[in-house]
Amino acid sequence: MPVYAEIITKPDPQDSNDLEILYPGTSTKLVAQAAAGKIILFGGRFNGRLLSACTLTPIYDGDYQLAQLSVREVTRRRGVARQLIIQAMKQLPDDLQSISADLQHAPELINLFSELGFTATHNFWQWQRPTA
Repeated sequence: MPVYAEIITKPDPQDSNDLEILYPGTSTKLVAQAAAGKIILFGGRFNGRLLSACTLTPIYDGDYQLAQLSVREVTRRRGVARQLIIQAMKQLPDDLQSISADLQHAPELINLFSELGFTATHNFWQWQRPTA
């Protein structure tokens, strides 16, 4: 199941419905934040539908936070989150130096983040962009 990541700022009606499935009651707010440039909203697409999404929020001076990772229940345990994050990491902002993720309430994601090169730092998992 190949999943392709794309940055979402102006979803069409079908994407809006898919986002509402992923983020019940908060999808409109997330899209507004993305349209305003406050966050980057990545959607994971398969067969024309959004199956997953996550946000990337600028924190300070090249540091970003990955949050709100969501995968449709019917497609979980099939590598959708892994593919979304891998594809999103190919589209990172130029100023990004590091990504942090709080996995305290999602211990099931620790192995995935570890395999993707994140390391545990205090209560967060962090990834550093390789230097040239």
